Amino acid sequence: MSFLLLGVDSLIACLAIGPIISKRWRVPLAALFGVCDGAGFLLGSALHWSMPGTVSTVAETAVLVALGLYWLSLAVASKKAAGTRWVWALPFALSIDNITFGVIDGRWSNSIWVQAGQQTLSSALLAGIGVALSVAAAQRIPVVRRALQRSGASTMGFAGAALIVAAGVELLVG
Repeated sequence: MSFLLLGVDSLIACLAIGPIISKRWRVPLAALFGVCDGAGFLLGSALHWSMPGTVSTVAETAVLVALGLYWLSLAVASKKAAGTRWVWALPFALSIDNITFGVIDGRWSNSIWVQAGQQTLSSALLAGIGVALSVAAAQRIPVVRRALQRSGASTMGFAGAALIVAAGVELLVG
């Protein structure tokens, strides 16, 4: 079960952005988190890239904060916020740690392909859980539900603030 820890960043990000994702795109987005993490692992293994974990953590956190600030500025500056397409950049940005992490656990298999599959599965499952939990919370918490129903700007502001909080959690988790 330790391989699930590699998908924690996907869980955290999807907890923040879940309410702004339309029903149609929730599963594809969760799958993209998995594919990016698995591909990142394969890329890092093929190129033998290595960097300190703090560098990848700082890079991921910077992307989360920048996107959160962008969404907050959209919410403040406009009545109708656009720009949810940037949510599709998150899976790519959050795969940085998988590029640099290396081989995860030889107990199941020493095959790089099996380990990439484990990372893909871990990230996709945790991203899907994050989206589902955040959507459920947004529907059941009256204050959040009303804010999300008011306008696109409120939704973007909520997601932006949640993404900045998620960046802090990401820093703590590593």
